[in-house]
Amino acid sequence: MVESIQPIPQATFCPSSTEFFSNIGLISVVTLKQLEAFYWAAELGGLEQAAARLNTTQSAISKRLQELESLLGVALFDRSRRKAMITPQGERLLVMAREILDVRDRIMGMSAAITPTLRTLRLGVTELTAMTWLPALVQRIRGSYPGIALEPAVDSSAHLVAKLAQDELDIVVVPDTYRDAQFELMALDSVEYAWMCSPAYLDRTEELSLRELSNHTIIVQLHASGLGDMIGRWLQDNRVKIENTLSSSSLTAIASLTLSGLGISYLPRRIFDNLVSAGQLRLIRSSPPLPRAPYVMMYKKANADDFLRHVASLASDLCDFTRTAPAYFTSR
Repeated sequence: MVESIQPIPQATFCPSSTEFFSNIGLISVVTLKQLEAFYWAAELGGLEQAAARLNTTQSAISKRLQELESLLGVALFDRSRRKAMITPQGERLLVMAREILDVRDRIMGMSAAITPTLRTLRLGVTELTAMTWLPALVQRIRGSYPGIALEPAVDSSAHLVAKLAQDELDIVVVPDTYRDAQFELMALDSVEYAWMCSPAYLDRTEELSLRELSNHTIIVQLHASGLGDMIGRWLQDNRVKIENTLSSSSLTAIASLTLSGLGISYLPRRIFDNLVSAGQLRLIRSSPPLPRAPYVMMYKKANADDFLRHVASLASDLCDFTRTAPAYFTSR
């Protein structure tokens, strides 16, 4: 590993990075280890986490940070508070450190690109993604990485996020209801949900207020569902309490219960449009209407590399929650 960063012509490197270091005349003595220590301490929120990521000790991380601050002559963290916070100068350096370390990773990855090795991708998705655009994503990943071993997992969003945190999964697609500093998030798309029921449950009703809805049996997503939590909070914000519910963590089961005339549910509108057109489901407008549900792709910052970033980019390109319902829900 190269231990120091030498001046690089501006035509081949980010001008802001060279300008920052050249102005203080220290580009030849700032090391990659110092930049790594600073970057991971800032990204992961502490010396302990940075030490674990870099397989070293907290004292070594602290020493590298002190050396870097001494060399630059600026404070990178504000230590006057109970939890050290990054300073404006630190924020500026963080952007450039990320650029430098990304270039280093791409250089080190050249040998892997020449002789690809087998890699396993543990990909977690909720049922909605599995029912719609997961096949397209799998096909694109295999096309880009022929030697990849894919291990998909379909589960509730809370379980997927827990497995991601425990390093049992590499990357997940979930509703945007989970925020944690250890995760990198890439926005994908939002899903339009609508209240639906069978004509056998309500034949002629087209619109209900939320208070009127609360008098009916509502089929809800529970059991560690990010979507269920989002809708539950939305109902609470509108001061509505549902008394009679049926629940399931399975979108397929909820759709089946709804088709059976057992209550009103919130379903992704576009993929059940064919059943509405066929008269098997009825749309119920509410006032106010249901909010859209945003989805994201998440991976741990500590495990981030060019491969995971590329998979996230592929997901962003291919994400499509508007596919029609599976064949077992087609009109009869």
